Amino acid sequence: MRKHKKAYTILLIAFVGLVFINLRSIIYGLQQGAGQAEVLWNAQEIDDLLADPNFPDSTKQKFSYIAEVKAYSEEFLGLTQTENYSSFYDQKGKPILWVVTASPEFEIKAYEWSFPIAGSFPYKGSFDLEIAQGIQDEMIFKGYDTDLDEVNAWSTLGWFNDPILSSMLDRGPGSLAELIIHELMHATLYVKDSATFNENLANFVGKLGAEEFLTYKFGDDSKELNDYVSSRIRRNAYKDYLRKAIEKLNSFYSNIDTPQSLEKRRSLKQLQIEEMKEALFEINFFSDSLNGREWLNKIEFNNAYFSGFSTYSSDLPKLQRQLDTEFQGDLKKMVTSFKTNL
Repeated sequence: MRKHKKAYTILLIAFVGLVFINLRSIIYGLQQGAGQAEVLWNAQEIDDLLADPNFPDSTKQKFSYIAEVKAYSEEFLGLTQTENYSSFYDQKGKPILWVVTASPEFEIKAYEWSFPIAGSFPYKGSFDLEIAQGIQDEMIFKGYDTDLDEVNAWSTLGWFNDPILSSMLDRGPGSLAELIIHELMHATLYVKDSATFNENLANFVGKLGAEEFLTYKFGDDSKELNDYVSSRIRRNAYKDYLRKAIEKLNSFYSNIDTPQSLEKRRSLKQLQIEEMKEALFEINFFSDSLNGREWLNKIEFNNAYFSGFSTYSSDLPKLQRQLDTEFQGDLKKMVTSFKTNL
């Protein structure tokens, strides 16, 4: 009996120690769970809203459109069938989720937050802006570059039925289709501790899948497709430029003279980043220089921004080559293969 008591005591001490070590993660998990629960609890069933004669027809049309995108992605892209987007959450014009990314001051490398069971992620979100700002302040205090962004869509990876968020409905046909397919890709395939792969794949499938869907629904010469393709070409030009600029900045960090003062290194770093911004005007990325300047002034180029970009877009060219060479351009075949083999 004494041996049993000793064993129970050891187990209790171990359990208390484990809780203490992971206390911050546990508190954070409870906060996130409360935020997610609030969204799920207050979400309304789409079928009920469609049957409500007082509910706006324009919003009903958006619901029907999302249902078409979902059905297409399941049949023609091989995404897993789920009950996602069968409910609606009205944000009442307010943001509800923010995400913090961080990176060392002189290295483009995403800081990763680790959580029990869930694994590691190169970002940390919160449904409370003050908490998100607290996370950001903590990382700044530790000497990291940081970035704080509002998020208007996320996937619960099949744990819950993700609702349509009212902020999604502000998007045009192509952007909305891309967003829905992106999030459904997360619900289809999730590789633990591989956020860069997960996000790049969802990004890749979302964009190509949206283009295929627009062609299917509206036709080869439709305005919806042409507008989306034009927007993608423009965004791809920016991403191609940023990948090369990040390579150049990485080279700069590798060769920076560390004996120099911190102030001097910061000054040189800022000079490099300002040159990156100005080069966007030299390649005529902006059709309107004034609007371009306003856009750049809203974005803080730093290592956190660049590492966040890499998390979502660094491997897109590689995935395109893989689609072309291994799967002969068949996106469904690619998705099915990844689902089966990863």
